[in-house]
Amino acid sequence: MTVVPAALLSLAAVIGVLPAVVAALAHGAAVFTDPARYAATVLSLPNAATAGRPAPAADWTTTGVLLGLLSTCIAVVLATAAVHQRTPELSAHQPVARAVRTLRRLHSGRIGDYLAWLTLGIAALCIAIASQT
Repeated sequence: MTVVPAALLSLAAVIGVLPAVVAALAHGAAVFTDPARYAATVLSLPNAATAGRPAPAADWTTTGVLLGLLSTCIAVVLATAAVHQRTPELSAHQPVARAVRTLRRLHSGRIGDYLAWLTLGIAALCIAIASQT
């Protein structure tokens, strides 16, 4: 359970340090966020590389590094608290206990349940995005 997250974090750190990868990602972001340039690239039209806006600056900034470190520290603290926190015994009549039991029944660990919750989450995300436009 710790090898995969450690490998992904290490890979993310290595990718963030390599200038060629950062420049390629910035170029891809510029192409993806410019509809005309994206269409020209996808359709292999001539002059696709020169059309549209220039790639955004992908340099390291002090604010970016500090925000990245802060968010990483918060995630580690929350994950550690969630893993090592002992849950007190709840009375069967408490509303929290009923909610926890209901959630545990809904999350049985079967693949069908995961797919149902994934579908519900994607539908909710689509509704949220559609309501913004």
